Amino acid sequence: MTADKHELIVREFLTAMGPTPEDVRAAVDRYLTDDCVWENPGAPVCRGKGEILALMPADFARLEVRFRHLATAADTVLAERVENMFRVDGTPIALNLKVMAAFELRAGRISAWRDYYDSTNLISEHPEW
Repeated sequence: MTADKHELIVREFLTAMGPTPEDVRAAVDRYLTDDCVWENPGAPVCRGKGEILALMPADFARLEVRFRHLATAADTVLAERVENMFRVDGTPIALNLKVMAAFELRAGRISAWRDYYDSTNLISEHPEW
């Protein structure tokens, strides 16, 4: 698979999150492998879609993402971005969160997702974040 295709998958995944919690779950199901590993600063490592969805706030409905840079090396996409995350009622979980991430791809799906950010910038009431 080409670097452009890997980057497209990462872009599609992050922009498919919303505008409803069902859309978020559908994006996780469509773009992640069943055994995907998700890591966030200060949060438990999630293994598999079930754990990933359990860590996300239940009312997480929409992700707005602005990509700054994407770089690809072999099957890994590095994505620098700024995110706004919102609940179903429109209240923010995080605003202008600067995130750097590594996404590893296998057979056209994301098999590892490691986010790096300053967790003190989160607005979330979710205690694991």
